[in-house]
Amino acid sequence: MKKNLVSTLIFVLLVQLTFGQNSHQIKGTFVSAKDKEIRIMGFAGTRDTLISQTKTDSLGNFNMSYSKNYRGAATIQVKDLTNLIVLLNKETMKITWADFKDFDGVKFNNTLENTWFQEAFQINMEAQKRLAGLNYLLPLYKNEINKKEWTAQLNTEIALENGRFGAYQKQLSEEFYVKSYLKYRGVFQQMLKENKTKEEEIAAENAFLGLDFSSMDLYHSGIVKDFFDAYFKQVFKLENKELIVKKINIFSELVKSSIQSKPIILNNYVEYLVKQYEKYGLLEAAEHLALSLLDDNKCRMDAKTLPLLEQYKKMAIGNVAPQVVFSNQLKYKSSSDIKAKYKVIVFGASWCEECKVELPQFKEYAEIFKTKYDAEIVFVSIDTKEEEFKNFTKDFPFASTCDL
Repeated sequence: MKKNLVSTLIFVLLVQLTFGQNSHQIKGTFVSAKDKEIRIMGFAGTRDTLISQTKTDSLGNFNMSYSKNYRGAATIQVKDLTNLIVLLNKETMKITWADFKDFDGVKFNNTLENTWFQEAFQINMEAQKRLAGLNYLLPLYKNEINKKEWTAQLNTEIALENGRFGAYQKQLSEEFYVKSYLKYRGVFQQMLKENKTKEEEIAAENAFLGLDFSSMDLYHSGIVKDFFDAYFKQVFKLENKELIVKKINIFSELVKSSIQSKPIILNNYVEYLVKQYEKYGLLEAAEHLALSLLDDNKCRMDAKTLPLLEQYKKMAIGNVAPQVVFSNQLKYKSSSDIKAKYKVIVFGASWCEECKVELPQFKEYAEIFKTKYDAEIVFVSIDTKEEEFKNFTKDFPFASTCDL
């Protein structure tokens, strides 16, 4: 009996030791959040991921853990109250925060990552305030001959303030995640800057395109979506769609080549990019990326992303469209019976909110489609009640069918 008890105790201690080695603790006190749900949300590329969740006690105390394998940014979210960015990298830390309206009141203990991030944030805020004043003064003296020395001094101070954030980041060690994170924040800040000169715009674009997209530090930064969207916004300033598509295609190839050996990152980024290209009407860019990935045996696509890409191969010009068989009440038995040059087959239902918005537009275009382009529209409903189907389609000037 004694031997069994000793064995059990040893087993329990080993389990506790293993757990301790595999995770790190975040303890804290948020006195403004008593008996509140609280969670840590991490980042996986373009998606958020739940790391830990709990509830604060009656004094606002909490205790959560995160995996020792997670190195990246995260947000501590207090339901309905506030979010706080934290950097996680093998540190057991303590956070106290009395007033959620006062971000300067956040206190970190036992965490160099977050202490340095907090310092860098303050340095950047102070630099931006000074730059606002200096950049306001510069044009006032720039064209006055007798104030050249003042202009030179202003330019010197502007250069100094512009370099403060980078200088702070540069002196940090590579082993700390904060170094990578500050680099990403710096590049992102360059991209977001309003009224950039042409030189600043080029510099911001080059800094973004020069990032290592295969980096797990970037993957866990929470800035990936923002980076992509900021880049698209800059590219869309070009008025020529052909130039936009060309530039986006070059960007797609750059991203693909840098992440093709990392399937997790590849599938995450590709899914987001293809959907964004579709959202902005850049189907040519979506098709280019999809076909490029499918034709490259170095790219391993998962079961979720693969169908998204394969639709573009199926819809490539020159392919035969799949046969659509209609229900008996329609004069056409299948799509091949439609003799028009173009066939527009629309799927929807009476209960579909988007259909109620979009189908009236097809009503307006039906005659133009037919007379100008020799295109015939057929609406295929997935309703299950005949009366609802008939009421919904009674005014449609094109053929409608439903197998209920």
